[in-house]
Amino acid sequence: MTSIGSSAPAIGDPVPDFTLASLDGIDVKLSDYQGKRVAVFMWASW
Repeated sequence: MTSIGSSAPAIGDPVPDFTLASLDGIDVKLSDYQGKRVAVFMWASW
């Protein structure tokens, strides 16, 4: 779902930087892996 005035990302577009906590509690930024291949798995359980 996209909001009014925005467009869906296209293949090859830059990804916005974000920060997540690792299992060790250390903050990890996506930009820390710039130039490397990254697989991001996200799920929710509620």
